[in-house]
Amino acid sequence: MIRRAESEADLSTWCDVWNAITPREPVRVEDQVRRLARQPERLQLVTGGVGAGLVAPSDSSGRLFVMVRVVPEARRRGVGSALFERLLEHARDLDPEWLSTHVSGAEPESIAWAKRRGFAEYGRQVELVLALRGDEQQPEPIDSIHVVELTEELHDDAYELTREAWADLPTDVQVDTPSYEVWLEEEIPGPVAFVALAGDEVVGFAALMERGPGRLEHGLTATRRSHRRRGIATMLKRTEIAWAAEHGYRELITFTQDRNESMQAINLALGFRPEPPWISMRRRP
Repeated sequence: MIRRAESEADLSTWCDVWNAITPREPVRVEDQVRRLARQPERLQLVTGGVGAGLVAPSDSSGRLFVMVRVVPEARRRGVGSALFERLLEHARDLDPEWLSTHVSGAEPESIAWAKRRGFAEYGRQVELVLALRGDEQQPEPIDSIHVVELTEELHDDAYELTREAWADLPTDVQVDTPSYEVWLEEEIPGPVAFVALAGDEVVGFAALMERGPGRLEHGLTATRRSHRRRGIATMLKRTEIAWAAEHGYRELITFTQDRNESMQAINLALGFRPEPPWISMRRRP
């Protein structure tokens, strides 16, 4: 039986399904409760403990994100199709221009399932993983530029820099910068964030987010246009790596647009290894 996930019990089941399939991007009940309250168009469906569905705002105007997850042992029974039909009905009522989804490149059957429902690839996110040894060292400053932990008085400057970096992302669709309130809630909720300073000017920003026991994810690494190609992004990444190792984390993950060759090169030079990409797909409602 498919039902709307609104109670904490149903949202807990929804999270269990998601986390079983996507362990490196775990979700928490408290975050889902908060997002439901903030996003009236959001719909989360659950069926038993085997399937979960989602319609939610995306990072691009005119587009909704649609997701179906079914645990492997319950696939090929019509669970995913039933969830998708309910989600599609809800999404059409909201009249978006596009519906988008993400499918793991490691699951060709899931890609084929999405294609049969009219989705086509339009981009890829490269996933990279770094296993920490535990003895990684902090980097040396670059000339007059040094890295410090983000403090509340630097939030405004860090957000302004983030807006500049979001505008320059090499994506095939327009990506909207999150509002300041969403940025505070979604982009820097983790254990630590850093800024690179040239004097008093914020010229770089990077944050780490919790992704399950012993694991952190790099968020957006931003460098001011006037200070790019000076090694600031690498310095920020190495600072995060050393901080994570010092605090007992075992693994770091990061996601990069497949057209962002410069950031991929930085990650690979730091020892990250590539995993199967995430395929971005979309269709008309």
